[in-house]
Order: sequence, then structure tokens, then C-alpha cells
Amino acid sequence: MDYDAPLSDVAPTPKKRRRRYSAAFKAQILAECDHPGASVAGVAIRHSLNPNMVQKWRLVQRRDSQDDFLRLPAPSSPGSQPATVDDSTAVRMEVPTPAGRLVVHWPLNAIERSVDWLRAVTR
Repeated sequence: MDYDAPLSDVAPTPKKRRRRYSAAFKAQILAECDHPGASVAGVAIRHSLNPNMVQKWRLVQRRDSQDDFLRLPAPSSPGSQPATVDDSTAVRMEVPTPAGRLVVHWPLNAIERSVDWLRAVTR
């Protein structure tokens, strides 16, 4: 580089932009990783991807596929009939505390009372 050259003659280096991958492409890569005998690093390198990124995709997929919690029904609109819930149905809640996690099983038919309780516990 010529240090005497005016700044206008020096071309700026373009910034690298992050590549974005579609959900279909990620699903294809993850499916390849699930084949027997396939290595995550091998699949990633074959597609010119960073193996750590593919591992992160696998972690997100695993986390999203876990269904530990009961999906609650959407709140009913005013004037509509409330959904009937069996008395034995309960919601499992985990509340982090300094001593560890507090696990509570709250009856779904009394879920509206859990909001005040959660606010009191988390203060």
C-alpha cells in the first residue's frame, strides 16, 4: 500500500454480511445429520457451513421439540362459554429461586389465581 496515496484512491474493504438460511434448508441439513453414521461436522463441511452453527441449530430444534408444559387454551372472549377442564388437569410451573427451582403443579381450573401467586413469589 502506498502511504502517500490520497485516501480517495484506497478502496474500502466491504463488510461481510451474515448469511441467512431458510427454515427448509436448516431442516434439510438437520435431517442429513440424523442419518445413521452421519457426523454433524461432516455434513456441515460438505455444505460449507460452520459445524458449531449446525450444532446450535440442532440444540434449538431439540429445545423446540420438547413439550414439557401443558399448552393453555387461549383466553375466551367476553360473553363466550368458558372451556370445561377436568379437575385432575394441572399445569407444571418451574420458578427459579436462589436455592434452586421450585416446581409447582397448579390445577388448570384455578389457573387465574396462579398469576397473583407467581407475582408474590417472584418479588
